[in-house]
Order: sequence, then C-alpha cells, then structure tokens
Amino acid sequence: MFEGTTSMGDKNGALVNAMVDVLWKARSRDCVNLALPDVQSTPGLCGDVLDELVLHERRNIAELKGLLQASLPFFTGHSGCILLLTSVILTRGIRCIINEMDEPTNKLIGHHSYCTQDLVNLFLIGKAVSNTHDGVITLGTGNDSMQLKGLDCQSGIGFLSLFEYYKSCTVGVNYKQPRYPIWVVCSESHFSVLFNSSKDFFIRQPPHFDLLYFNGLGEQDEEIRLTIDTTQYSEIINETDDLVSPLELCIRTCWKDACIDWNGSEPLL
Repeated sequence: MFEGTTSMGDKNGALVNAMVDVLWKARSRDCVNLALPDVQSTPGLCGDVLDELVLHERRNIAELKGLLQASLPFFTGHSGCILLLTSVILTRGIRCIINEMDEPTNKLIGHHSYCTQDLVNLFLIGKAVSNTHDGVITLGTGNDSMQLKGLDCQSGIGFLSLFEYYKSCTVGVNYKQPRYPIWVVCSESHFSVLFNSSKDFFIRQPPHFDLLYFNGLGEQDEEIRLTIDTTQYSEIINETDDLVSPLELCIRTCWKDACIDWNGSEPLL
C-alpha cells in the first residue's frame, strides 16, 4: 500500500502477503497448515468445499508464499474466506484457541453469523483472546475470580470499535496505536477500514491529517478522504441523533473530540 502500486499483479501480491502475515502470526507450532481442496475430487470448488480438503504443512515463509501464489484462484473464489478461516484455525490449533478464550464455551461465529471478537483478534494478532483492552484484567478474587484476556503487545494492524464509544468495551493502546496506520473499524453490522497512506504517520503525526476510508460492502467506487483536526473541539454530539455518522464516533474513540471533515463526500450513516 505504501509503495503506491495499483496493477492487478500488485494487488494479488498484496493479498498473498496479507494471507502469509495472518497465517504466520497464528502459528502455535513451527508450521502453517494450509487447507486446500483436493482438486481430484473437488473440481472447480463445486459443492461443499469442506468435504475434501488436503492439509499442506509449510515451515518457512518463502514456501508458504509460493504455495499461496500457486493456489490463489482458490482463495479469490466464492469459498476463499472459508479456506483461509479453516487454515488459520488448524494452524493455531483448536485446543490452543479454546485456551486463549475467556471461556471455553466462547465461539468464533456469533449471532447472525457475525465474527466474534475472538475471531477478529485471531486474524489481526494471531491469538483468539476475547477482548480488545491491553493485558489481562482480573475480576473477583480466589475461586470466584475470572480473567479477561486482551492484547499483550502492540498490534501490526489497529482496531476501533463503535462499542467503545457506547462504553461497552475498552480498546487499548496496542490496538489504537498499531505499527502501521491501518485500522479495522467495527461499526454497526460489519467491518470496514481506515488508513493513512504514509508509513511515517506515527513518527511525525501532525495535529490534522487525512484518513482514507474503504467499505468493502458499500459498493464504493470513489475515494472517501476524511480530514481529522485535533486542534479544534467538536460540537457536543447527541447520541440519539440519527444524522451522526457511526464512523465519526469510532474515530473519536481514538482522537477524542476531533473535528472531522468529509471533504465533500456524503457522511455515511
């Protein structure tokens, strides 16, 4: 993204690199388990893609990248997300995932077939912890105590949540100040992305800056650029006002009370 390349070959390469990063972080052992269809019994990925899968172990990044490049049509097809999810689960290990959750009865897919936070964390940081705060919070004492597990280190990719604005969760510094200026945004019923195109964003973050926004389900065909001004105090927001964009509320969980200019784009409600 920071190199500004836009060809289809560059995009495919970026997709492969992203999958390599997700899978490599998820390792609980010294290998990645890539689940691919048995091409002899599942031509064209017809039917249930999970009926016939072959596991391919890869123990170094170069070999994993080569296999993903050769198998890219599987992942860009209609069952690609299922294959990647299956590979991540098998790479992390089911028992390891259960142990990382707050409760062994937690799930990766919740109500209405939405991702749970455990699954989002598994993809972003490689661990299926159940929360977005920093470190571990212990509730209660003795036999009645319970540990709420969060992030134990800085994430490469950030995360912002509308639930934090409504005080239903806390997103810690490890997610709000990631290594790269890219944030997955949990707003309303699906996920979208905010990012800044400068890799030096955190080195010299100015008092006002631009964030680009992409909504994969919004049939977005033009650039949406938001200017964030942290030097001006925004007007008090009425939480019951349906004309306030949930995206703005998410942004203000990271840059408190910032003014947000949509630069001519229609605010997304």
